[in-house]
Amino acid sequence: MRYEVYAKKLSENYMKSGIIDEKSFPEMEIYIDQMARCLNQQLKVYGDGEKTPINKAMISNYTKHKMIPGPVGKRYTKDHLILMSLVFYLKGCFSMDEIQRLMKPILENIASTWDEKIDVSSMFAEIVDFVKKTEEDLPGRLEMQMNDIKKFLGNRDAADDDTSELIMLITTLVMRSNAERFIAQKLLDEYFDGTKKGGKKK
Repeated sequence: MRYEVYAKKLSENYMKSGIIDEKSFPEMEIYIDQMARCLNQQLKVYGDGEKTPINKAMISNYTKHKMIPGPVGKRYTKDHLILMSLVFYLKGCFSMDEIQRLMKPILENIASTWDEKIDVSSMFAEIVDFVKKTEEDLPGRLEMQMNDIKKFLGNRDAADDDTSELIMLITTLVMRSNAERFIAQKLLDEYFDGTKKGGKKK
């Protein structure tokens, strides 16, 4: 399969099943093994056929490190599924400590007996809706990027060189992602850290 066809197929698959719809999660309370199965079903596009994106040890570890709230007894709710999904997306960019800092206000709100509760389902639905709207033209943008790369390399007498095209495509995709990760990282450090560098309180 030509890389252009494969790349477009990947972008279409991502738009179809790479962004979780919270409506697909059950409203009932479930156990940890059921939670892992449910998440893996929704995140299967990220699997490699051998290793699943989520396992029970990860859920327990993220609970231990206060990235998601603990179960009610031994059962998990729809909010747990949603927050675990959010952590899954964040872990591609942030360390466990950084995710903990970002999730701290949510977990504190959930544990509070007097604060008005965050509607976790609505919050996640808004995030997903915004991402889907901003990324809906992803396949088209990717195709345009590949064509632009071909033209650019063609002007440098490197036309019809799949290796050069792929190196440039992969590198530019990563560098664009790095730019957004850089901004996200700096926003996290500035607004979700108790101290600035040097230990001074904000």
